[in-house]
Amino acid sequence: MKNNFLSKDIKVTNRLFVVFVFLFAVFFFAWLFLLLKDPGGSQRGILFIDSDDFFMDWFNTVYYAVGRIPYSWGVAEDRNYLPIIYMILYPFSKLYPYDISEGMTGSGRYDARYEQLPIVGAVVFIIGSYLFLFYVLYRSCKRKEFVRLILLSILFLSGVSLNSIDRMNIQVLTSAFLFAFVYLCDREQLPERFKTFLGLLCLAFSAVFKLFPAIFGILLLYKKRWKEAAVAVILGMVLAILPFLWVNEPFLDSVSAYISGTSQHSSYMTIADFGFSTPMIRGLLGGVSVDFMQIVAVIMLILSVAGSGFVRSGWKRIALLSLPLILTSGQSGYYCLMFMFLPIVLFFNEEHIRLDVLYVFIFAIILSPLQRTAYINGVAISAKGVINISLILLNIVLVADAVICMVYTDRRKQLDSTIRDGTLRER
Repeated sequence: MKNNFLSKDIKVTNRLFVVFVFLFAVFFFAWLFLLLKDPGGSQRGILFIDSDDFFMDWFNTVYYAVGRIPYSWGVAEDRNYLPIIYMILYPFSKLYPYDISEGMTGSGRYDARYEQLPIVGAVVFIIGSYLFLFYVLYRSCKRKEFVRLILLSILFLSGVSLNSIDRMNIQVLTSAFLFAFVYLCDREQLPERFKTFLGLLCLAFSAVFKLFPAIFGILLLYKKRWKEAAVAVILGMVLAILPFLWVNEPFLDSVSAYISGTSQHSSYMTIADFGFSTPMIRGLLGGVSVDFMQIVAVIMLILSVAGSGFVRSGWKRIALLSLPLILTSGQSGYYCLMFMFLPIVLFFNEEHIRLDVLYVFIFAIILSPLQRTAYINGVAISAKGVINISLILLNIVLVADAVICMVYTDRRKQLDSTIRDGTLRER
């Protein structure tokens, strides 16, 4: 029946979209009001939190690209990118006379932010990255034009985007490439060969940029596209290894330094904004150990990846692969929430039931720019902490949904098998 509480309907989706827009508007304008009331207060934390270190991830990475020797100096745990990133950013290092002999204490990487050419280069890069990202999201959205524009406007005005503009992390471009792969290759029928190859190349780029997006290759394996999966692996290896030849350092020394830097970088589990092992989560659970919560994170990673092959909803499948990229990485920053942009867009492509309003509330919380901190039994619950709890709740709910789908699928197969066997015996 159409009025059944559990019946799916596009009209329900439209109502959920209205609720989503309303909730985000409340959060956004509350943040804007508080920011204008006190520009130097807590609400500034979402944007330009450090007036001396704005665009920090961009200029720090460009600084390492100087001289094509990113792995032989500086702070070891900061050398956590494959050389393709430094190779891409190397031309931008020519826009200012950096002097890496000063080391990380030098003023060059700070002074460059107040010069015209370095800032123009940075702004052009971030605008290009965002245009690529939102073009892919626009094409992925199947709703009417005004719904598309409202949804993309919300994503751009979200705390995630505002923080990403401040950090100017490579995350924006990584998400754009990853979402392009999903748009091109996560379908029943692959497009023409060139577009399929382009999609696989996009997966390879996102994987070598941030490593964790390689998990999305499971989409190819689930659909038994062995040849495409092999091509993606080869492309990823080429993009990961070949740029080491561009580095002006001995090959083996560079590889060793990269592995060491990545290992040290990922070991900082206690300072992550998001994940199962954050200090806030462990505090709320009575001070459980980091090791125990890391085990929980690995278990949820396995369940999420396995469960993505059983859920029947496209947005849930992508969300189950996106959540581990946020919750199991020891260094998940605010900008990593951008991995949730595509699941949110895909959510509003599908028909829903009224109970799915739970997801709408979680999405609005994830995107909210509000910055507040409260205390529960002496444990600081920040805005990021609330988002983290919402992400963990979403992960648990989707894994439970996948288990239900798996059990239902197994029973359906058994029933079909029983029916076929009975038909054969009758014959």
